[in-house]
Amino acid sequence: MHEGQRASESPENVLGHRANDRAQSTGGSPEEALGAVQEREALDRKRARELDRERAEERNRARIAAAWKPFIQSERRELELRKDGQLAKLLGDPLPGESPEALRRLASEDRRQAEQGLVALTSNGKVFYKRVDELSPEDMPARGAAKRLRTTWLKERSDRWLGRGEVSP
Repeated sequence: MHEGQRASESPENVLGHRANDRAQSTGGSPEEALGAVQEREALDRKRARELDRERAEERNRARIAAAWKPFIQSERRELELRKDGQLAKLLGDPLPGESPEALRRLASEDRRQAEQGLVALTSNGKVFYKRVDELSPEDMPARGAAKRLRTTWLKERSDRWLGRGEVSP
């Protein structure tokens, strides 16, 4: 019971009243009527949980749909930057021990992939590529993981250049 509720409105009393009404209307025993009323209550609770779950799923679908358009626009802008040689600019000059040719190949490959419309995705520690036109909302987490991986790699490389990190052999 909650504050302001009369004793006659308690869940047990309401259930009892429903069972008595059912027993009178069907001519069945009070025990059968109580079982039927309890079963109906259980079904009602189950249906209410299903409706809550469906509403939560619909809210989630709406959230994803709202995020999709800005996501894909951002991906297309990033492809254009990569086509313009963004990675080569971010890499800059070779660090001690790095091959200038290896950096050029890396930047060239990134540009080639961008020209083909390919973006990296990372899932379960594996990197794979997909055309931006073939992405779906389900790819958003894997695409985000790939971006974080690239950003981390570039940051660690930058830190080595600035002398804040260990230089890899």
